[in-house]
Parts: sequence; structure tokens; C-alpha cells
Amino acid sequence: MLIGGNMKKSVLVNDNATGLSISLDRGPYQNNGASPWYAYVGVGTAAQTLKFSFDTGSNFIWVTSSLCKVDTCHHYGDQQFIYQLSSSFSWVDQQTMSVDFGPWGSMAVKTGQDRLTLTPDALGQIDTGPISLSSDLYLAQAYEGVQFRELDWDGGIGIPSTTELSEVSFAAFSYRGIATQQTSEPTSFHFFQSLVEQGVVSAKCPYVAFLTNLDEGNGQVEFGHLNQDYRNSREYLFLPWQPYSIPSVAYIWTSPLTSFSVGDKKLIGEPNAEESTYFFSLDSGSSQFKGDPSVMNEAFLLTSKNGQDVTIELGKTDQDENGKLVIPASIYDVYIEQGEDKGEVISQFAPLEGLDDLVLVGSVLMDYLYTVYEYEIITTESETSIKPIGMWIFNKLNGPKVIVTEQSQVARIFQLR
Repeated sequence: MLIGGNMKKSVLVNDNATGLSISLDRGPYQNNGASPWYAYVGVGTAAQTLKFSFDTGSNFIWVTSSLCKVDTCHHYGDQQFIYQLSSSFSWVDQQTMSVDFGPWGSMAVKTGQDRLTLTPDALGQIDTGPISLSSDLYLAQAYEGVQFRELDWDGGIGIPSTTELSEVSFAAFSYRGIATQQTSEPTSFHFFQSLVEQGVVSAKCPYVAFLTNLDEGNGQVEFGHLNQDYRNSREYLFLPWQPYSIPSVAYIWTSPLTSFSVGDKKLIGEPNAEESTYFFSLDSGSSQFKGDPSVMNEAFLLTSKNGQDVTIELGKTDQDENGKLVIPASIYDVYIEQGEDKGEVISQFAPLEGLDDLVLVGSVLMDYLYTVYEYEIITTESETSIKPIGMWIFNKLNGPKVIVTEQSQVARIFQLR
């Protein structure tokens, strides 16, 4: 099945679509802030198999490429897309641009278009076989630094909360954001939207879900499918989407945060009229807790010193009580398996300059949860658009009780199904 990259093509909505499940593998945990989880995705024709992160913290698609020189693009994943060998590759713009990776620095890229081939796991009776998505993608030609060197994957596929571009200049701070300078041709990165438009994902099941198994080193990312093992769970929270207060980063998945504490020390308190709103984000491309420098610096010092529980309040139960997560040291203290800090156990809290009023976290927490990102799909005869609704988090079955509040009803997304 070939999925077109042009979002103005005819819409093929399939309300009976069973969705798409893709296997995840785990690389070594490295202290660079990036998730160790990736999927094998084919790029080009014939397909070149590379490691990709499905990344809810970015709004573009990129791949390490043969544009790289011998002294650039060194990374642990250690593979690159050789575009010269792909018969389906075409250039969109050969002007070199800079893509912002926040504190990691920037990546020099050129823009091309080619096929991404996904090999789905069977969901039910029918194995749909490989699915090919035609998309624009950034071909990296240069990046450097220890954080890139410790990257377990070769590229990233963005699954942002919204595909709407901010009207502000992207020369301002952007967290794994789109190019910081204008291009002669517009780029199109609509991975999830394309799956809906071509009938792979049903508009009635507009979900992206992550579930990993640390012990076995594998997992799944599912598009348009819910894990029915969680249909009766009362150990969950719904985190309604609200755009982050920095417009150039509004594509990340964020929800209002009520409080954040380490032991008895409250680092973020109940919001009031005089204080700015704090936000919480689940970023599948990240690993650590990151964000507001003052909060993260103090959290690192306190957790490294005394190993007390971290308590986060956000969302509401169906009894209108604050939702609560309690995260022990056994979760946030992580053994570093490769890289410069190999062999150390390090508390996973790190500041990010420019991300004030934000607590963001990836695999360190998500490995202990079943996480669902919910969209609303709006279809017309000529096009599809998507809107973010929010994030759902469930305690993993037979796992630690990270979510300590309970609900009286099952989650709405399972009631609808």
C-alpha cells in the first residue's frame, strides 16, 4: 500500500480500519536525554532499513544521510540513508538549512522526498503487509556533539500535537523544531494524518499508543488501535491538551501541571492568578525529566542527595480530585549502559534553557505506563485535518502503581469503543 504525501489528495476514510502496530526495540540507555527506543523503518526504493524514533516531541521527519562527511554525523545508531541508491528519491530543496535540536545544538539538512516503508505487526485476522508513506524528509549532512554521538537511532518521525505552524519566527528557541530559516519550497510532514487519509487508521480511533517492556527490551507503537487489556482499568489519568505558552514550541504535547514535589519540598505549587501556568509533557523521543532550569536543577540535587519520591499532580479524576503520580528513586535513578557516563547510576533530571514553566519527560516514566495520545479527526471530501485532544496514561498491568489516584469509571476512550 502506498500512501501519498500530498495532503490535498482525495480522502479514503475507512471506519473499519484495524490500525497499525509497529514493533519497538531498545538500544542501550545513554545519558544524553534521548529515548533508547526505536523501530526499524525502510527508506527509499529498494528500502534501506534504518532505526527511527517515533517522536511526539518534534514536528518533522529526518534521517542521517550520505550527505554527511567523514567527520560529521557520528552517532551510536551508526547507519545512514544513501539517497543515491534510491530510485524513488527526489529533491525538494537543495539549499542547506539549520534545524534546531534545542540544547543539543543544530543539524544542517537538505530537503528531499522518498518512501518510508513500515512493516506492521498483525492486528487481528489480517496482516496488511508493508505500508509505504511518501513524505518529505530532512537529510542530515552535519551534526556533532556528545549527545548526538550517544543517539541510538538514525532518524526521527515526528508525531506533533498539531501540524499548524506558528506565526512567530522559528529563529526563536525551538525544541526539536522545524527549520529556523525559510525555504523556497514548503515542506510537508503529516505522518499520522496520512495514515488516516489513506484508510490505515480509522477516524473513529484517532490514537497513537506506546507500550514497552523493559525486561524483554521490546514494545509497540500503535496507530488507530487501543490495547484492550486496559479497557477495565481504573488506574488512569486524562491530561487535556493545552498549548505551551511559548508559541514556537506549541507542537509538543502539553497539559497544565498542578504541582511538582521532591519529598516534602514543593518545587511547583498550586497555580494562582499571580503565577504563570506550568505545563507537563510526555515526549516519546526523550528519556529524562527535562525543562524549567530552576525546577530541574533543584530536583536533580534533591533526588541525588536523598532519593525521595517525586510527586506530580495534574489532571483530574472523575470525582474532580487532582490526579497524582508518585515516582520513586527506582524509576528516576537509571543505570547508564553506554556513553561517557557508562557504569554510573544517575538521577534523570536535567535543565533545558528556554523551556521555562515546563516539566517534560520521556521513556524514564513512559516505560512504567501505557500512554495514549488522542486526536480529533476532521474530514471533508477533499482533505483531513487533525486536532489534539489530550494524553491518557494508565498504570502498566502488574507494574508499580505510579498513578496513585483511581477513577470510578473506565476511560472514555474504551467506553466509546
